[in-house]
Amino acid sequence: MTTEAKTQPKEFNKFQAFLWPIHNYELKKFLPMSFLMFFILLVYTLVRDLKDIFVNYRTHMWIDHDTGLPSTETSQLIPALKLWYVLPCAFLAVMAFTFLMNKFGSKKTFYIIISFFMIFYAIFGFILYPNLEVLEMSSEAITSMVDAVPALSGFIACFANWPVALFYIFSEIWGTMAIASLFWQFANATTMKTEVKRFFGLFSLIGNIGVVIAGELVQRFIKDKSLPVPVITGFMVGVIICGLTTMGIYYYINAKILTDPRFFDPTQIKKKKKKEKVSVTEGIKLLFSNTYLLLIAVLVLGYGVAINFAEIVLKDQMKEAFDAAGYAHMQGNVSKFTGIFTIFVTLFGAIILRKCKWRTTAVITPLIFLILGGAFFMLVMYKKYVSPEIIGISSLTLAVWFGVIQDALTKSVKYSLFDTTKSMAYIPLDEDTKTKGQAAVEVIGGRAGKAGASAIQQVMFAFQRGIMNHLITVVVLFIATVVAWIFSVFKLSGKYEKAVAEQHEEELA
Repeated sequence: MTTEAKTQPKEFNKFQAFLWPIHNYELKKFLPMSFLMFFILLVYTLVRDLKDIFVNYRTHMWIDHDTGLPSTETSQLIPALKLWYVLPCAFLAVMAFTFLMNKFGSKKTFYIIISFFMIFYAIFGFILYPNLEVLEMSSEAITSMVDAVPALSGFIACFANWPVALFYIFSEIWGTMAIASLFWQFANATTMKTEVKRFFGLFSLIGNIGVVIAGELVQRFIKDKSLPVPVITGFMVGVIICGLTTMGIYYYINAKILTDPRFFDPTQIKKKKKKEKVSVTEGIKLLFSNTYLLLIAVLVLGYGVAINFAEIVLKDQMKEAFDAAGYAHMQGNVSKFTGIFTIFVTLFGAIILRKCKWRTTAVITPLIFLILGGAFFMLVMYKKYVSPEIIGISSLTLAVWFGVIQDALTKSVKYSLFDTTKSMAYIPLDEDTKTKGQAAVEVIGGRAGKAGASAIQQVMFAFQRGIMNHLITVVVLFIATVVAWIFSVFKLSGKYEKAVAEQHEEELA
């Protein structure tokens, strides 16, 4: 009898095994780990929603020479922030994380990184935000700089609004650093083989309740575009409390739980293979010499480009449709829907993975993009080129709601199905190709997907400001990207099935 069979008593009926395969004694470990993820995601969702609200309503812009008023084209700040500021800072963050891990080890690194972020949010809430008007450049100063170099208007406006830009950068990096690098690394290092299949999915279920709560908080407390200092300071206090709670839970798990042999046995931990570092040049050579890996990279690239194009237009339409309170309300809806959808998709995603072929599961994400994203863009174009109403209903309102649902559902499916099928695609590869190939896809596909769409938008804005002035181009690029993504899924599916069959035959032999 296997170890796993011994540790899973027969009291699990089919219903329990599907919904709650956790023994009562295991709650001592499972609940703290789940709440660790809960508080990390709560902070992530709060700061993610606030950063977009700040960009749209708390930034100084250049003066429009036709109207004599500050420009309302804040939609081009987000691509500029992602391309010129977030991307290089993300590289620095990865380098800093690696240095800290090598020098201090995983435990001290956890405390250092969480503390660093909480210190920044304290400085922002108590010093930077209350003094934004003093610290940021005036619209007149921004105008003179933009007039001198109009092609860099987005870069200049972000630099001029540096406190908000800093908040945006820190909030973007928090998601990657705290969720991927800290939580999941800790979970992988402490969850035993007999627990992995039962615990990991339920971590996400409970953790995403934090996403829903964060969305509700944003909706309740953001009432107008003035974004009062006490409200934002209160949010930052809440973020800091969550950060301190996270460190407290982490300490408790290490001190009280992992010292219990029932919950931590080093021999029962699946050892994580060391990722091989691949430079950009090496990655390009590897991808273009291996069609299989190139197709996986297209999947990653497709998601990055498509989500970027869809979100930039959605946020522009949300700002047009609502005031600051309405924008915050819809931003909260995105977070709440994402959390709720993720809970349901996580529950039923395992069934889809078991019952359906790889191709069927992998194509779900781009199909949702194509159907809901297509409906969203059609409504936006209808509003712009045909009529502001459809059968007596505002086409703008319909477009925003389609965009919100598409954004939330696509993200939830991405977390549950897209990431899983992408990981499955590496399984039939030989060990060397698998290790180097995964690193190459992350280097090329991941980075290019995040920065590619932003770079394209920056080129567009260099000719004419405003994302709506390039709507047709955006729609064409969006459709082309998703179609290429779907084509790659079908192309990769044949290679994947063949490779799995060959691997199976070798194992039998």
